[in-house]
Amino acid sequence: MYVYPLTVEFEDIDSYGIIHHPKILYYFERARVHFFLDNNVDITNLPFGIVLRNINIQFKRQLFFLDKINIELTAKNIDKYKFDLHYCIKKDNLTANIADIEMVSIDLATKKLAPIPEKFRKILSIIEN
Repeated sequence: MYVYPLTVEFEDIDSYGIIHHPKILYYFERARVHFFLDNNVDITNLPFGIVLRNINIQFKRQLFFLDKINIELTAKNIDKYKFDLHYCIKKDNLTANIADIEMVSIDLATKKLAPIPEKFRKILSIIEN
């Protein structure tokens, strides 16, 4: 499991004073990017693309301005062309949000499915659940 700490900022809340739902997606993306960076993966220079195919988010608890949260990231169902990333946002060790995001590997030239390179699969296995 990879854990990325974050603070809910003023720009992240809506007129009700709670986190604005699209911001959750940004949080997930930030955790994913930092996982790869922390594992020496240059995401700006990959020989293949990783694109989102499916997403499911559950909102369990509200998050507020200046809440300190942890985003827990694990990988599962890693196969030849795709993998799932499971996210769990926790505040005070209580689950606020959970999500499962299916990602697929594509050839950048053809934009068609392509096998996930073995080196990248090994990086994912670090957080495989």
